[in-house]
Amino acid sequence: MIVHLFEDQKFVDITIENFENISKGKNRYIVFSDSSLLKYVNRADQVKILPNSWKEINIDAILEDCKLLIIHCLSPLKLYILKKIPKNITVVWSVWGADAYPYFDKKNLYEPLTDKVERSSIKQLLKSTFIYNIYHFHKYRVFSVNKEIGTLKKINYLITVLPYEYELIKKEFQLRAKYLDYNYGINRFNEQCFSQLGDSVLLGNSSDYSNNHLDIFEFIKDSDKKLIVPLSYAGYRNYRDLVIKEGDKRFNTLFNPILEFIPLEKYNQLILSCNSVIMYHIRQQALGNIFMSLFQGMRVFLNKKSITYKYMQDVGMIIFDLESDVDLVGVELQEKQKITNRELVIKLRGEKVIINKTQEIYKLYNAL
Repeated sequence: MIVHLFEDQKFVDITIENFENISKGKNRYIVFSDSSLLKYVNRADQVKILPNSWKEINIDAILEDCKLLIIHCLSPLKLYILKKIPKNITVVWSVWGADAYPYFDKKNLYEPLTDKVERSSIKQLLKSTFIYNIYHFHKYRVFSVNKEIGTLKKINYLITVLPYEYELIKKEFQLRAKYLDYNYGINRFNEQCFSQLGDSVLLGNSSDYSNNHLDIFEFIKDSDKKLIVPLSYAGYRNYRDLVIKEGDKRFNTLFNPILEFIPLEKYNQLILSCNSVIMYHIRQQALGNIFMSLFQGMRVFLNKKSITYKYMQDVGMIIFDLESDVDLVGVELQEKQKITNRELVIKLRGEKVIINKTQEIYKLYNAL
């Protein structure tokens, strides 16, 4: 049995679809949640919902008949399970980003204005103390990822969103894991015609500090374009409130924060009201949004310090750096540029590609 471990996240449904198409009946999907009513998962009848607490789970039941365990984002609870796992089970860690980069010894995740705010937050100040380590262990029965290096050596395979991340994460956490190529393929890249775009600008993907909203505001302070700013996903409430306050102050009615979860279809329609997208993260993040934006023919601005920027440049995508190309924010791409990006998206993340990658994981399972 292939056992998948999740929280209530938007990638659950597509994972079930991908794996049931290839290995129907060979998978068990577990979602850890404090509520029986899931927010992001529509296929609730195909998942087993378990309490999001080490005190209330039965690890033997989770691992029953398991040959291959896929940890989708390494939360503290999953790290606790990993610590208890027997040697005969092969383990895959699918790294999302937030489960790895904040725990790097030397972090470089924020631009100057955001960094100043992040460093001064009480939560971040507490995280650097011994008291926080004690609190973390008392709550989760494990320390944070960077302090559980011995436990991480149980991981046999590593999935990263971008191939460039593998060596980086492997070295940081002293992993022995081999690379496994897989992507969720949450978007279906199979349309033939470009949709008509508006002239708004999509800014960021969540209310996490890593979006560097305040620094983006400084770059585009003279913009006269409507700004669509998703703040409903993940992140910190105090930071979200600060972004809203600064956005309203600087851009007035042009600033449009999205504060509630929007179903995917409606969200995609909102995206189509934009012709430019700014994802100014330094760490890998928002790849689903970035690939969909490129597929739809939008002008995408990335942070030139990021591994995502380097990867996109290397594969031939037509992308832009906010610092150098700020005058192009709100200017629609030329048709030839749109076609180039779309063809590359299909080549890298098209439906057939995701099917082939899922098949490779099933081959691994059959070989165990």
